[in-house]
Amino acid sequence: MNYGGDESFRFGKRLKILLVEDLPSDAELAIFEIGKIFSRTGNDVEYKRVDNRENLLESLESFDPDLVVSDYLMPRFDGMEVIEVVSDLHPELPVIILTGSINEETAAECMRAGAVDYVIKEHIARLPFAVKEALIRKKERIAKESAEKALRESEEKFRLIAEKANDLIYSIEFYPEVRFTYVSPSATKITGYTPEEYYNNPDLFTEIVHPDDRSLFNNLFADEQNDESITLRWIRKDGKTVWIEQKNVKRFDADGRVIVIDGIARDVTERQKANETLRRAFYSTVTVLSDVLNVKDPYTEYHQNNVAILAEEIAKRLGLDDFEIESIRIASMLHDIGKIAIPAEILAKPGQLSSIEFEIIRQHPELGYRILSRVDLPWPVADIVHQHHERLDGSGYPQKLKDAEILRTAKIIAVADVFEAMTSHRPYRPALGIEEALHEIKVNSGKLYDPDAVEVCISLIESGFTLK
Repeated sequence: MNYGGDESFRFGKRLKILLVEDLPSDAELAIFEIGKIFSRTGNDVEYKRVDNRENLLESLESFDPDLVVSDYLMPRFDGMEVIEVVSDLHPELPVIILTGSINEETAAECMRAGAVDYVIKEHIARLPFAVKEALIRKKERIAKESAEKALRESEEKFRLIAEKANDLIYSIEFYPEVRFTYVSPSATKITGYTPEEYYNNPDLFTEIVHPDDRSLFNNLFADEQNDESITLRWIRKDGKTVWIEQKNVKRFDADGRVIVIDGIARDVTERQKANETLRRAFYSTVTVLSDVLNVKDPYTEYHQNNVAILAEEIAKRLGLDDFEIESIRIASMLHDIGKIAIPAEILAKPGQLSSIEFEIIRQHPELGYRILSRVDLPWPVADIVHQHHERLDGSGYPQKLKDAEILRTAKIIAVADVFEAMTSHRPYRPALGIEEALHEIKVNSGKLYDPDAVEVCISLIESGFTLK
């Protein structure tokens, strides 16, 4: 192996080598050989020679060497004693034995005692390489020990934090077998089960999940990275249900399998209760608004609820997410709210409407938008209400929007609205019936109405789905 010019062997400090040698000439020869390589690597080296036990002990402290090179046979003590002293006081310090002659048995004994290498003086040219190799190994060992120490300290800090945390912190591995490798003490407070019960029964990870939330829970194990938090219900040991916000981080093997899930779970039951209270209050407000319109136009009482029921079911079958479904539910309940500004005599007029009266009624999407756009909502309810009479070919109103310009949620409500309106009685006409309503949306699918929403609507009605 060619060590000369190896820039990776730059220690960045002055190296100190302690020579335990009774002959100054042999010490000088060792220094000369070592210098052949170290002068090329740019390392500054300082040497010190001792020849007895007392000086060795003193120099180990005062000189603080990086390495010891010791003769094996000396008049006052030998290399085995040097190894013993260094191993007792500085076990991290490498010792190389340099001797005139040594048999294999003695060499093996030196290595067992703690020497990192031995060099025969007849082959002293190998000494600098042995020194360099010993220092490299020492450097690597120190780096490894430092990293391991930092890891232990980090793990200890994590454990201290986890032990005191109110959240449940856990780690579960799936190969070679399913088992919990860590469960924080807060598990007992949150779930009623102790960490030991989790360690003894890894299936608790699944068993505590509420049956209605199992499908959501099973998504955690999909072979893809998804670190988003989920909210689901757990069943405590005492049978009570708690809401949990769960955040998981997956670790994968080379084949892409999930092998470890590290996670944190927080009891959000009180937050869920508060949210549900707010949700009920919000829907009560929506209902009140809807009821105000119903007082003015009794024919809308069932219409808005039926549109909401049908549109929401179509949205579910089309795979819309929860946010969009909630948008549809609220917008459906309020889609005709603009009619509150239309004169009651027009809304309740029996018989055919005049063109002027019809144009006034056609203003209700715009009026509804003006009312709802003043309300700060997380859903685009105002826009949906504004667009529920738009048509794919641009023939709708009030903005004459075309296909790509219309919200998907508004397209769904449009289909539900047309179907429900045609099957319901109106002051100016009797109900037209299910067959005619299905015919209307079917023949105009892709022209006026969204074809996917039409297909699902027809399938629902033909399978027995009914409205009030």
